[in-house]
Amino acid sequence: MKRREAIKITALATLGMAVSAEACVGKQTCQTDTSKNRIMMKPKDAKNLTKGELKHTPQITLGSKDANGYTLVEITVGQGGIIHPSTKGHWIDFISLYVDKKLVGTTELEAEISRGAAAFRVKLDGAKYITSNAGCNLHGIWTSTIEL
Repeated sequence: MKRREAIKITALATLGMAVSAEACVGKQTCQTDTSKNRIMMKPKDAKNLTKGELKHTPQITLGSKDANGYTLVEITVGQGGIIHPSTKGHWIDFISLYVDKKLVGTTELEAEISRGAAAFRVKLDGAKYITSNAGCNLHGIWTSTIEL
């Protein structure tokens, strides 16, 4: 392969990555792993969740505020005493936290050795709501939002 062709191919690959990254800006999640279900899921009846919906819905708990003004935000996947499993074939692979639509952080989790839980310390002064997304490798991305 000639040097000019190699440079051209590298430039095209870089451009492709930049376009792909640009397509993710502003979206609630942008996972590109096609082996995982990345469909945004919604419960059939938000006031009466089924056991499967309870198992996948993130629970957001606010803790104390530290001396520097950061509030502890804990996220556990599963509600109503139903905890999401973490097995080789079925687990929570990521948890993301947004404050007023701004991504604060994302935690990637591994099957079997981690459970669907994460904690963040964030400044919530003036914030209106918190949203958490949790990705189940089989059953898609589930969302919870709390108003502050």
